[in-house]
Amino acid sequence: MKFEKFKNTRHASFNLRRNDVAKKAGINRLAITTQSNDWRVGDTTISMTLRDARALRDFLNQNLD
Repeated sequence: MKFEKFKNTRHASFNLRRNDVAKKAGINRLAITTQSNDWRVGDTTISMTLRDARALRDFLNQNLD
């Protein structure tokens, strides 16, 4: 079953995709995009696997107050 979730904030967009039946590596991904206010610089996107996203979440939970 495919799962896709979007969340937009003032400065960033989050996109989470999961596909439980797919066996391809990297099919489950989180993408974070920040919009640029400068027309000379494009939007910046970072994409990571859900495993990396969980590691990032754990790191932020431990180190942010």
